[in-house]
Amino acid sequence: MAYDLENLLDDVKGIMTANLNTKISAINSEKSDSTTLLTVDNSAYFLQELDSTSVNYNPFVFYNCEEIEGTGLGPLTPQQFLINCIIVVADQSAQGDLPIRMFRYLRCFKEIFEENFSIKANANFISINLLTPIPLTSLNETQEFRATGIQIKTSLG
Repeated sequence: MAYDLENLLDDVKGIMTANLNTKISAINSEKSDSTTLLTVDNSAYFLQELDSTSVNYNPFVFYNCEEIEGTGLGPLTPQQFLINCIIVVADQSAQGDLPIRMFRYLRCFKEIFEENFSIKANANFISINLLTPIPLTSLNETQEFRATGIQIKTSLG
């Protein structure tokens, strides 16, 4: 069976589900302050599109393939992909610590993918770029949401 984009996205989800909550707990223990990161429910990972179910989770992770590019000629042309892994968090505290929490979530993503950079021989992680935390106001008018994450550039073939 050929290793393809579907397998790659399954592996990306596997890295997140196997490592993200452990990393969140480790950072909560390391910081040991009043700013605590919430863990991600195993059902709160959404591939490629969002629906009304996603906002029932806090936080939730959205991951997708943004770009597919081939370089070369013929059937052995390697393909490059941009894969986004984004965590969305609703601000449910009056403490004003949401920006700090977003930087900590960003660190979690960065570290779990750096630690698993070469997990599959079939895919090559070329780079991991950090995405600046941004506010999301269109998800729900009554709560403030923020999003941050990483963009992975990887190739197959």
